[in-house]
Amino acid sequence: MMMMRAFFSYLFFLLFHFGCFTSSSHHHHHHHHPTKKRTLFSYLKRLFSSSSASHIPPPPPSIPSPSSSTRSLRLNPPLIAPLHDTDTARVDIHPCTVCGEIFQTPAFLHHHQSSKHGVSDLVDGENIVRIIFKTGWPAKTPAIHRILKIHNTPRVLARFEDHRERVRSAGTKSSRCAADGNELLRFYCTTFICSLDSAICNQQFCGACAIIRCGFSQKLDGIPTLPTGWKAHAAVPDDVEEEFGFMNVKRAMLVCRVIAGRVGTLSHDHEIDSLVGPADDELLVFSPRAILPCFVIVYTV
Repeated sequence: MMMMRAFFSYLFFLLFHFGCFTSSSHHHHHHHHPTKKRTLFSYLKRLFSSSSASHIPPPPPSIPSPSSSTRSLRLNPPLIAPLHDTDTARVDIHPCTVCGEIFQTPAFLHHHQSSKHGVSDLVDGENIVRIIFKTGWPAKTPAIHRILKIHNTPRVLARFEDHRERVRSAGTKSSRCAADGNELLRFYCTTFICSLDSAICNQQFCGACAIIRCGFSQKLDGIPTLPTGWKAHAAVPDDVEEEFGFMNVKRAMLVCRVIAGRVGTLSHDHEIDSLVGPADDELLVFSPRAILPCFVIVYTV
């Protein structure tokens, strides 16, 4: 009986202490552990927030507004930077209208067209050019071997038209200047030493190719142009082919459009564009931009 009482007393003691432990543990769980959990969570949150923020690159200064598309560009910058104006200029293309070859600058295209496609055999209008050239010859009849059409580049044509506009604006008192700049058809005789095919040569003493490629040279006393093929032919010495036969020099006639503008008779007049020469029918043009060669006639007399 004493043993039973002692057992129940021990059991009651154990239950009492177990209940206190449970209550103490439960009380500790509700009052202390959540604080530890919140402290740990706050620390982890601060740790990951600072870590991720340190890996986000700062927004570039050139991106302006805070729109949604801008924010996406800030967080995900493109791998390839956008092209600037200078980059765009470098990738411009200038195709040749004859052969289709591509060039990066207008200067390269101009050199290609004037060198490779400067002239071609004239098909349409050959009879008209032939008649114009043969008109005015007194006794000698020229033998025409080839008539070539000059393919002036867009830059040369623009330069010619710009000069016309300048003459028109300056010569408003003359109705002819105001209309077309007083444009005339004139002849200019020169020589050449190449085959004068579609590809223009770069030889120093080939006068026809030099004019087709670069235009007329500036001359202080003016560039002489004549009204007929015969007069232009007579302006070059008759023995030029014989004298320079060792260079295979041949004669060529250029048929040109000329903007005469205001024609004067005195060389000291600064308000004129061209001057009547000593032979009365010779017209001296002071600006190379005023002369546009259109046809090349290869001939012999």
